[in-house]
Order: sequence, then C-alpha cells, then structure tokens
Amino acid sequence: MSLFAIICHDVADSSAQRQITRTEHLERLKVLNNEQRLIIAGPTPIKHGQGAMTEMSGSLIIAAFDSLDAAQAWASADPYLRDGVYSHVDVKPFIQALPTPADQTSNQTSSETPNKVAAS
Repeated sequence: MSLFAIICHDVADSSAQRQITRTEHLERLKVLNNEQRLIIAGPTPIKHGQGAMTEMSGSLIIAAFDSLDAAQAWASADPYLRDGVYSHVDVKPFIQALPTPADQTSNQTSSETPNKVAAS
C-alpha cells in the first residue's frame, strides 16, 4: 500500500454542518485507524485557540490505500463532502520522510545513525 494525502477544503461557515455530520465522518477514520492505515487526520482551523466552535478551513488526512483510485474513491464517499461541509477534496500521493515509519526503523543496520535526516 502507498500513502496518500487527502486535502479537504471547507465551504464558508461549515461549523454547524460539521457538528451534525461529525460522528459519521469520524467512524470512517476509525476504520482506517483500526486497519493500521491511518497516519494522521485532523481539521485545519482558520485560527488556533478559539475553542470547539472554531471555524475550520478544511481537514488533512494521510492514509494508506492500494492505489490513487482507491484513495479518491474513499475521499469521494466522505460524509463531509456528501453533506456540503467540504467544497472539494484533493488527493495526492505522499511520501513519508520523517518520522521514519516503524517498518523502516527495524530494517536499519547498526552502521546507520538514527540522527540522519532524510531528504524530502
């Protein structure tokens, strides 16, 4: 499986609909997490520090899928997109440089130093 960045863009004043659809949206992310395919997911606030009702500009999800088509199909079925929270989503291939994924860490030889920084 390969990683993909799913960059989601909210419509203006999306907070009310976000709250209505949030449980269904999170359930889909929990499935990816339980399958150990989710790297990170969360909303992108317009401003930090304004509490639970902060207006969001979108979300970022990085997860593993079999193909770009599979990632796009998964993103297209998101309840936030269906219910008008997102205006659109962008799906792009993603390469994780740091932190080093766990499966790569176990493959390091003793001559490799853990402080090396990978080029990205």
